[in-house]
Amino acid sequence: MRAQPVVVGAGVGLGMLSAAAAWADGANGVPAVGVVVDVAVGLVLAGAGLTAVGSTVERWLVASVGAAWLVGSVFAATRSLHQSVLLFALLAFPSGRIRGVARMLLTVPTAAVALQVVPQLGIAALFAVITPLALLGVPRWRGAFPAAAGGAMAGALLFAWWAGRNDALVAPVLVYEVALIMVAVGFVAATRGLRRYAARLADVAIGGEPEAGIVGLKAVLAELLGDPGLRIDLWDTATDGFLDPVTGTAQPVDIPSVLLVRVDGARAARVVTTASAMSDPPTAAAVSRAVGLAVANHRLRAAHQQHVDELVASRQRLLAATDRERDRAAGALRTDVIAVLDRAAVVLARRDPGAESDLDALLDAAAAGINVATADVRRIVGGAPPSVLGEGRLREAVESLAAASHVPAGVTITSVPPADVVVETALFYVCSEALTNVAKHGHAGRAWIDLRHEAGQLRLEVGDDGRGGADPHGSGLQGLADRLAAHGGRLTVISPTGRGTVVTATIPLRPADGTMPARPVGPAATTQPP
Repeated sequence: MRAQPVVVGAGVGLGMLSAAAAWADGANGVPAVGVVVDVAVGLVLAGAGLTAVGSTVERWLVASVGAAWLVGSVFAATRSLHQSVLLFALLAFPSGRIRGVARMLLTVPTAAVALQVVPQLGIAALFAVITPLALLGVPRWRGAFPAAAGGAMAGALLFAWWAGRNDALVAPVLVYEVALIMVAVGFVAATRGLRRYAARLADVAIGGEPEAGIVGLKAVLAELLGDPGLRIDLWDTATDGFLDPVTGTAQPVDIPSVLLVRVDGARAARVVTTASAMSDPPTAAAVSRAVGLAVANHRLRAAHQQHVDELVASRQRLLAATDRERDRAAGALRTDVIAVLDRAAVVLARRDPGAESDLDALLDAAAAGINVATADVRRIVGGAPPSVLGEGRLREAVESLAAASHVPAGVTITSVPPADVVVETALFYVCSEALTNVAKHGHAGRAWIDLRHEAGQLRLEVGDDGRGGADPHGSGLQGLADRLAAHGGRLTVISPTGRGTVVTATIPLRPADGTMPARPVGPAATTQPP
């Protein structure tokens, strides 16, 4: 919005210059058609500068060519001014800055053109020099416009010089004006073409096709820079060196012809090439941006793939843990329950109906077997949650686990709102597994359970005063970590040797209606130092 007054002011100024040029042409006896064409050339050049894309300085240079053309129609002493400005614009294309010794040396005669001290053939020679100079040290797609524009202007000036000494079927002024219009149109097309090239580099850098990413960008850069041997190496912080992105093999660190690429200020990659175009700072900057984008995208893809792999591994561990638990329960039922019931059934089947005195003994034996089976069933399912959890039933379930614990366990429950069945079930299993580990491996004299609500999460802590040294990556604790991670939770195990174990589970609170939390906590199972 701030640029709008400048454009409006430029439009008003061009309108005034156009009116002045038309008046001056008419006063000099120029036909009406010639007046229209003269003003149109100036407006087309100015409009090209204002409507093109890219460097603001370069665009204003081209717009100034149109303004200088109109000024030259008003003041005869400035008729060469537009040629001087156009030469500067071609030397500075596309960044608007003149770089390189050769271009800097050409600025001296270019400035002299505005003073009308350079003959027509000399001006044609300056435009002709632009053609090879524009293609030197830059990619062809960047030097094509200034080279073509310099050639067209040199040809138009040479034709005008020749037509002044010979009879020509076409007016040299008309040829010259057509050349200027072609330059204006070519400038707009060239700036938009450069933007499309930049977009192409970005598409290749972040594309999802097989030849996209760093490999695809390498192929595009090799083609655009004319260097088939170009390669892109990635920086590896683990080895403190460069690696081939395809094979992963180490590459020499100190080699010539390298463009170092940084991402967020840190070394990320390098481009190894002998292309002369890389000596052009705008070209090198464009390549660096494209490679940096490709590296950033490569890292995001790698992180995403790692996350997917972790989720797959977590799912596999959960399934394996489920299978182990089912097999354990099935085996316990077969050996501890079904066998006892079978023996009771056999005793009852063998009783003699005529021996009434044996009936009480048989029934007592069967009842004892059934009691044993019932106790075994309670023991087997003791680690399973009640049939219904959620809506605040976790409090009673945790207290029941503490009451059944073989190691005395105190319970503290603070400000715990009702949660859905998924959250409460996950915390129940954490509490059950932790208390089982205390009884089996902890050699503890006491344990404690702390359940509370903190910052939108439910937090369960189970600790003991045992010998410590618990492995957080064991099948039991890892399975709990996976269960929590599936719902945005986290498991932390602190178990220094000889100083007890503290297992802490946090999980985002989901209300009893099952709505998801706004900000989940990333999954992890970690061991913290003592």
